[in-house]
Amino acid sequence: MKSRLLFVCGLFAILASGSVAVAVEVGAPAPAIEVTTWVKGQPVSLAGARSNQIVVVEFWATWCPPCRRSIPHLTALQKKFKDVVIVGISGEELPVVKKFVNQMGAKMDYTVGVDEDHKTIVTYMAEFLPEPPIPYAYIVDKLGVVVWSGSPLEGLDGALADAVAGRLSGDKAKKRQTAKKLLEQFTQAASSGVDEGKLGQMAAELEALDAELGGITPGAKFDAADVRKRIKFDSLMQDYQMAVLAGSSSTNLARIEKKLDEFAPKGFDLAGFKETVALNKVCNEYFDAASGKGNTNHLTALAKQIAETKSKNPQLLLKVAWTILQLENRDLDLATKLAKSAVDLTANSDVDALFVYGRVLLESGKINEAIAWQKKAIEAAGDNEQARQQLEGTLAQYQEKLAKQ
Repeated sequence: MKSRLLFVCGLFAILASGSVAVAVEVGAPAPAIEVTTWVKGQPVSLAGARSNQIVVVEFWATWCPPCRRSIPHLTALQKKFKDVVIVGISGEELPVVKKFVNQMGAKMDYTVGVDEDHKTIVTYMAEFLPEPPIPYAYIVDKLGVVVWSGSPLEGLDGALADAVAGRLSGDKAKKRQTAKKLLEQFTQAASSGVDEGKLGQMAAELEALDAELGGITPGAKFDAADVRKRIKFDSLMQDYQMAVLAGSSSTNLARIEKKLDEFAPKGFDLAGFKETVALNKVCNEYFDAASGKGNTNHLTALAKQIAETKSKNPQLLLKVAWTILQLENRDLDLATKLAKSAVDLTANSDVDALFVYGRVLLESGKINEAIAWQKKAIEAAGDNEQARQQLEGTLAQYQEKLAKQ
C-alpha cells in the first residue's frame, strides 16, 4: 500500500508542476523509454529497436492484481514472439520492484524497468493520470509508431500477431481507434434513445469502417442490429432486477420476462438469472434483519429460504457466506452450507471457494478441518506466487491458533 501511495503522490507532484506531456496516440511516433534502473533484461532503446524490432511497452505495479495476472501471459507472449521485445515498467521504488521480480523468477521472463522519476509513465499515460488504468500496454512497430494500445489482458495477443505479420500499420491502427470511439458513441446513443436517422448514419459509418479494417474488433463482424439488441437486453435485465427488488406484481415480472426471452442472446440461462435475482433480494432482506435494520421476526424464515436455494452461482453463494461471517448475529450453519455448495459447484478447484469454506469452518471452531481446507486452497493456487504467499500466511495463523488450544 505504501508503494501505491508513493506512486500516486509522485504523479500528483508531476501534475502540479505542469510538466505533463501530450498523451500518446495510436498512429503517432512512440516517445523514448526513460527509466532509472533496468531490473531484468538488457536496456531497451526504441531508437535502437527501430526498423529492427517490435516493442511492447507495458505499465504495471506490484500491488495491482490484474497486473499480476498479466505477468504469465506476457511471459508466454515473449516466448512465442522471440523477435519482439516486451518491456514492463513500474513507477514504484526500486527495492519493491526488485524483490517482486526476484520472487517471480522465470515466471516473469521479459525485460523490466523501474521509472522512479515517472518520466516515461507520464509521457505515455498522460491521458489517464493521476489514476492510470494499469496494466496498460502499447505496441510500437519497427518504424517506431504506436500501432495499438490497451489492456494486455484484452486483445494484445491478436494485435501483436498482426503487428508481427505486418498487418497492423499506424494508419490502420489509427482508423481502428477512431472506429472504437465511434462504436462507444453509437452504444451510448442507442441506450439514450437518439432518433433513428442519427443512429442509422452512425451504423452505416461503422459498417463501412468494419469492412475496411477487416473488423473493428479483429475476428468479429459489426452488426448494428445485434448491438442494439444487446443494449435492449441489458436494459431489460436491469428493469427485471429493479422490479423484483421493488416487489412488483407477478404480472409485471412476467411481462419483462417475455421481453427478456425475446432479446436474450443464444444460451442465456433465464431460469438461472431469475433465481439469482430472487436470491439477492432474499439475502438483502436477511442481512437487514440480521443487522437489526429490518424485521427480525422474519430472520428464521429468510434463512430457511436461503438454505433451500438451488442457485448454481458459486460466486454469489460465497459472497453471501462471507457476508454472514461479518454479521454480529451470525448463522454459521447457513454460512457453512453455502460455502460448501460453492466448493462442490467448483469441483474443489476454486481458490476463493476453498478459502471461504476454510474460514467458515475456523469460525465454527473446527480448526483441524479449516487447516485441511486451507491447504487445499494453497494447492489450488498453483504457480500464483502472490496468492500462495497470502494463503500460506493465513494457514500459519490457523496453525498458531490450533497450537494455543
